[in-house]
Amino acid sequence: MASILKVDALQGITAAGDITVTSEGGAATQSLQQGVIKSWINFNGQSTVAVRESFNAASLTDNGEGEYQYSYVNSMADGNYAPMTDNQWDENDDNKATWSCIAKAPNAVTTSQLRINAAVEYNNLNDSRIVTAQVSGSLA
Repeated sequence: MASILKVDALQGITAAGDITVTSEGGAATQSLQQGVIKSWINFNGQSTVAVRESFNAASLTDNGEGEYQYSYVNSMADGNYAPMTDNQWDENDDNKATWSCIAKAPNAVTTSQLRINAAVEYNNLNDSRIVTAQVSGSLA
């Protein structure tokens, strides 16, 4: 019979936040706290912009055609984290080149928010049917 471990918190022996996970093959290790997503969001970016589901996302703002901003509940330690974004523009047109990028405007990536530009065809900003983002890095 398999064992079940139920806990409310994990704490490292050397330091409270220092927990290492060994790879499946046993050859590599990874820091648990550095290896988990710190925030993510999935939202409808067309018509009435609305969050479908999220984690550590405080708010979502529609800043105009294809421009969005979401704020974190818990801020990142600094602006050197790794955001990743994606979008699907239109479910009925598979020939459209769809991709997202982080906004190139100043302060696009701050400790408390992420600004996203959803682009379709040569950087033309368009409201997108599905926009997703996730953030890896250190929380404050």
